[in-house]
Amino acid sequence: MADLTLVGDSTWISPWVFHVMVALEEKKLPYDLELVPLPIPDDRKTTMLERSPLAKVPMLLHGNLALTESLAISEYLAETFPAPRFARLFPADLADRARSRQVMSYLRTSLFALRKARPTSSVFGTEKVVALDGEAAAEAAELIRIASSVLKSGRTQLFDQWCIADADLALALQRLVANGDAVPPAIEAYATAQWQRPSIKAYLSRIPASR
Repeated sequence: MADLTLVGDSTWISPWVFHVMVALEEKKLPYDLELVPLPIPDDRKTTMLERSPLAKVPMLLHGNLALTESLAISEYLAETFPAPRFARLFPADLADRARSRQVMSYLRTSLFALRKARPTSSVFGTEKVVALDGEAAAEAAELIRIASSVLKSGRTQLFDQWCIADADLALALQRLVANGDAVPPAIEAYATAQWQRPSIKAYLSRIPASR
């Protein structure tokens, strides 16, 4: 038994909880799921701070370890439960691995206007959005440009084998696809294909049906 617990958000809108749950599902690791409301109540935050320097979600509990930050968690899972016994999360090729980290770093440190205009609640839920304009539209165009650059023609994953960066990039693109924004057919096909992956469907299946 892996003795893993994922602490996530009860709203089911965190892209970073999504990232970690997909990683756990890809590794086929058994885990418990604990949900906390957002914002995190003070009493629960105090409890979380007793275990971790940061009281935020996602948080992975594994033995005496309480780890936050989605990329740190997936790196930990990749090293703790390595291939070939467990599925890979990061490419074996060093150049591809660096590229995957580059893509994930970009998605975590950019696109702030697009995230505000196309929140994950509009992807995972039914939040209504308005037409993109200004900075959000420019960021959407930049996201499409970058996705078109890193995706080889006709491919529905970034590299020869799936990696965790595919989940992050697909979610970013679903901010557009799920809301009916104009997206090149190849990019939409990539995002749609990723959304059919069992690990991603496992996350989507947890979202309350009333949303």
